[in-house]
Amino acid sequence: MKKIILFVVLLVSALGMTINAQPSAPTNLTATQATWENYLFIKLDWQAANGNFRDRVFFNVYRKEVGNEDSSGFEKRYSRIPMNSWSDKDVHRGETYTYYVTAVNANGESAASDTVQITLDSVAAKATITGVLKSSVDGSVIAGGRVSLIPVFGWGLRNTITDSTGSFSFNANAGTYILLASAPGFLAEYYDNVFDIFNASKIVLNAGDSLNIDVSLQSRTAPKKFMLSGTVKDSLDNPVEARIEVYSVIHNAFSYKYFNTETDSSGNYSVPVREGDTVVVFAHSKDKEYISQFYNNKTNFLDADRIGISGDVSNINFVLQHKPVYNNGISGTVVNSNNLAVTSLVFAIKLDDKDIHHGRHTTLTDSLGAYSFTNLEPGNYILMAIPQGGYKPTFFKYDGSQTLRWKDADSVVITSTSTVSGINFTVLTESDSGAATISGHVKDQNGNPMVGAMVFATDDNQQTYSFGITNQYGQYTISGLIPGNYSVSSDLYGYTSTGTSTTTLDYSTSYTASASFTLAPENVTSVESSNNNVVKTFELAQNYPNPFNPTTNISYSIPYSSKVVLKIFNILGKEVATLVNSEQTSGNHIVVFDGSKLASGVYFYQINAGNFVATKKLILMK
Repeated sequence: MKKIILFVVLLVSALGMTINAQPSAPTNLTATQATWENYLFIKLDWQAANGNFRDRVFFNVYRKEVGNEDSSGFEKRYSRIPMNSWSDKDVHRGETYTYYVTAVNANGESAASDTVQITLDSVAAKATITGVLKSSVDGSVIAGGRVSLIPVFGWGLRNTITDSTGSFSFNANAGTYILLASAPGFLAEYYDNVFDIFNASKIVLNAGDSLNIDVSLQSRTAPKKFMLSGTVKDSLDNPVEARIEVYSVIHNAFSYKYFNTETDSSGNYSVPVREGDTVVVFAHSKDKEYISQFYNNKTNFLDADRIGISGDVSNINFVLQHKPVYNNGISGTVVNSNNLAVTSLVFAIKLDDKDIHHGRHTTLTDSLGAYSFTNLEPGNYILMAIPQGGYKPTFFKYDGSQTLRWKDADSVVITSTSTVSGINFTVLTESDSGAATISGHVKDQNGNPMVGAMVFATDDNQQTYSFGITNQYGQYTISGLIPGNYSVSSDLYGYTSTGTSTTTLDYSTSYTASASFTLAPENVTSVESSNNNVVKTFELAQNYPNPFNPTTNISYSIPYSSKVVLKIFNILGKEVATLVNSEQTSGNHIVVFDGSKLASGVYFYQINAGNFVATKKLILMK
């Protein structure tokens, strides 16, 4: 018995030294000034080992705009970069930047790399723009307004806030610019008194110029108020006590919940709405005995009906279905790269090859960024977070990387009694330094508009720069883009896109671009977590991480539809958990095992699928 204990201790120690090790710091960091189409940027390159798929290494880039004499003042600029290079476009001529890079994997973040400093080429002297923001009604100054200076040929939009006298100022390099001003209670305007960037007057600055521009804004007329009303009943026409939530939509993406109410004893409700708004309406029963839904029997925010407000809206009625009772659930958090809570809609999609719109569930995070689903129909689920403005949406992946493609999402297996925790999202901030747009439409093969399709623009760094979501007409807009090359593609759960569009944007001749897509339906049977290759053999992978506390991921592959049984046993051979016991389709699958109720020690997991039987060891260390 002592020999067995000694063997386990040695095994745990060896695994701890290899698997739990944080990645090594990147080396040989270099920074190079580069240009594209007269646009200046900094190219970063470094050396580091990426490791294998299960221990994949990503990189964080830190930057400050002073010398490299110490580490204070560094800010994490970019997170979870999957390659050994990066192009920093948010830079300005004449400025000095210092960088370092860290490596990060599931076990933590490395020490900092060596630092590198670079000073970008400058002009002989900068130009100065000053001015005062005023009301066009009475000439009074506007304090707290925002003024933006947008370079026509280059990156790096700059913002400033007017002081108590309404004054603003910019120091800028020579070039051509567009000025945008806005303030609460006023209409945003481009210089000179226009409301779209395409007709804005351009400001030409030469080195050493000193220019004064006073800007006047028109007061915003208070929008008219209307009422949106309807009923909530069950399938037998009985009134349901329910909470009604109204969400506003900007560029067809989730903006914020601006009103909620409850039904009366007859199931009736009404909420005030504003003229010109686009909203979606969500109902969930107070006793949680019914399946929550968006209007018109939609269970997912992406394909929820968008309701345009131009007058009173009635008959937004709901018929809620009783829930079957399952003692299971999924929970987690949505945070940013600094581990701060981000308000988000989270939805879970049950993979189903018979009805691609079946089994969709939506919830909203609380003030701590936490969310949970309960009483789910057993099966495989993929999850997605759509954050409130300022962050990019993403499907869930165990390695923390980002994806807007449902086929690249990792699935979570839910049985009738399993509760899976720790399905956490880390969402990245949206880039917000451009004024160009891409728009278009997404249709199916019969020419019908596709609602809720995700369309995203990928930049030269192979990262999603911005996104749009199609409305009820299949139309989308991607805004906030800087000059550059983009690859645009569309994705919708249960469909395959027919192609990708490439486009180049600038602020002189190509403010906007158009890209449209056709989606073809496909049978949804599984989501592969690592690649889209056809599975040819049965396989049971080593759990990851291992050792673990309290959860670990168990991956397996089956080449054809099979009855799958996956169980956990203790060192004495006693069964302690059944993770899977169902018929499953071919493909790669991942199950989360939660050992929080078990004691530390060595356990075994065994799969039976078809004629395939395999057993592997896992270690729980608390």
